[in-house]
Amino acid sequence: VIVILRIICRACFHRGRYGRLGLDDFITFVCLIILIVSCICSSIGISYGLGRREETLSPEQLEQAIKWNAIINSVVIWSFSLPKFAIIAILKRILDYGTKTTVLFLSLALTCQACFLAVSIWWFAQCHPVAYQWDKTIEGGSCASGEVLTSLAFATSAYSAFLDLFFAFYPVPFIMRLNMPLKNRLAVCAALGLSAIACAVTIYKLTVFQEAFEQMAVDRTYSVPYLDIFGVAEGALLIIGASLPTLGPMFRILKYKVTSYASNSASGDRSQNQSGTLTSSNWRGKRGREFDDEEIASSPGMHASVDDIPLVKTAKPVSRYHEDPFKDELSVDKPAAY
Repeated sequence: VIVILRIICRACFHRGRYGRLGLDDFITFVCLIILIVSCICSSIGISYGLGRREETLSPEQLEQAIKWNAIINSVVIWSFSLPKFAIIAILKRILDYGTKTTVLFLSLALTCQACFLAVSIWWFAQCHPVAYQWDKTIEGGSCASGEVLTSLAFATSAYSAFLDLFFAFYPVPFIMRLNMPLKNRLAVCAALGLSAIACAVTIYKLTVFQEAFEQMAVDRTYSVPYLDIFGVAEGALLIIGASLPTLGPMFRILKYKVTSYASNSASGDRSQNQSGTLTSSNWRGKRGREFDDEEIASSPGMHASVDDIPLVKTAKPVSRYHEDPFKDELSVDKPAAY
């Protein structure tokens, strides 16, 4: 739902044929598709017996369950790995950082993807032939020690948690320097801070990793969905965190509608008590002045939207701002000498 609202805001509330859809929207949409595919694969695996005790499954169910376990684990890790590119893209759109920072961020993200790719490949390469992982009747088959997969998955998840925490707190000092209302700056920081919650989910997952893999060595189907849920939750939090800062136009329109309704109701009550003393048009003009956000009216050089925020180093002298909820920026009345 959040991603759909994001695309609507970018496509419908901005000028142009396709609004202001950008690379970050495409990346987020791809991450959403992978997250949905992960959920579908998990549902199929559960239908074959994942999450149940191995001894309760028939040989056919056990074979299909283990096969789908390998497929799920090779897919679900991308649901919380690729959203890091969505975070980088939205940070680029907000902060417009330089080439060196871009290279640094992409290097961190690509290194993480390489680690996850190794884990994804190892899920199938750990057994030779591959089918021996779920069909032990194949003659001459063999599998590597489970400690290799445990160590590789633990190291990769720890690095992923570090990146989630890094991308949550790195932009905070820069966002707090933006010339925009304090509540908007705090809202953007809180939205991007969902990466920190994703980090907390990963850290908890790491605490149960060893126990889960030890359990899988004894019972290959029982604890699998437990780890998959954490992976999907981490990916969903990252996608939501990358999407919330783009919903500024929708929040402003809702605020405008609520304010207009409250003002019209107050205008009707006052017109009944003071007939002829205040016309509807006069009240709308009065409302435009009285219902302005005090912080917006007094904060120079800022941008109304939490979407596509420029990093402005110095404030510009502005006499007054008037908010138009159907535009991405505020209309500005500049002094004659400006």
